[in-house]
Amino acid sequence: MHVLSRSALTPTVRLSRPACHRLTTTAHAAAISSVNTRVRYIKRPKETDLFMYTVPPPKQADSVTNIAVDEVPMQLTDLRTANHMTLQQNGFELVQIPSAEGINWDDREQVKEVYYPQVKSLLQRMTSASRVEIIQHNLRKGKIEKGQADLSKLPYQDTGHPINQPSVLTHVDFTETSAPKILENYFGKEAAAELKQKPWAIIQVWRPVVGPVQDSALGFVDAATLSKDDILPVNLFLTEQYSLEVNYIVHNSSHRWFWTSQMQENEAYVFVNYDSRNDGRARFTPHSTIVDPDVPKDAPVRQSCETRAFVFWDE
Repeated sequence: MHVLSRSALTPTVRLSRPACHRLTTTAHAAAISSVNTRVRYIKRPKETDLFMYTVPPPKQADSVTNIAVDEVPMQLTDLRTANHMTLQQNGFELVQIPSAEGINWDDREQVKEVYYPQVKSLLQRMTSASRVEIIQHNLRKGKIEKGQADLSKLPYQDTGHPINQPSVLTHVDFTETSAPKILENYFGKEAAAELKQKPWAIIQVWRPVVGPVQDSALGFVDAATLSKDDILPVNLFLTEQYSLEVNYIVHNSSHRWFWTSQMQENEAYVFVNYDSRNDGRARFTPHSTIVDPDVPKDAPVRQSCETRAFVFWDE
């Protein structure tokens, strides 16, 4: 794959990390070097107040959204052949995790009791954090069809609430505005104000519930190739009154994309959704479901679990 020029959010700072924190991936005989497909960005709009409803909009709304899809041909590199990524420099890593055997993913309390401690331990090892607090987890099951890129229609109107479906567009789950609000909602304003005096982040762990993943795999933009001009905040309405500001991404020819072929149940992505530090490290990691043209139409539907956590450091 041709390496494109770097366009960073801030001036580059090389950040070292103890080697013992880096986890290795499982060897995989069927690894391929790359795949050619199309990824979905949004077009750069004329408007500045961007929105998208995932539920029926109020009667006074003119449309479901004022953003439009931009499908772009893209070559994605397989992390099995190029797994040199780090959280600090690139915003994501592919790691090994304990097997999920015995976990009933439909039992939310069991997931909290058994799986949350695993996620907490993983993040503490990888980041040297002084504190990790799990926010929540979501289960996703479904596949992305070409027709779902038509945002003039209500997203997922025939398949259920979108929070349970694979993502359609390249995005980052939190923004400069919404991340601090989530912190305040979780801890309260007074405690959040104190926590914000030191570095903190929202980091996500994404794993297959059933492997290998073939259909609707998850892909990432290398955050080191991201420019701040590529990021557009959009109000995503989850109910008629409640919205969460999410970063959607416009295409930049410098973007480099990665995914993992045949991802297994004992593997996970760890990636940065928000980092309070603005010192050159990865702060936002764009990601999206990808459609591999070589995957058979009857491939098993993707099932995955994503777990978000607050991560804090003393310095």
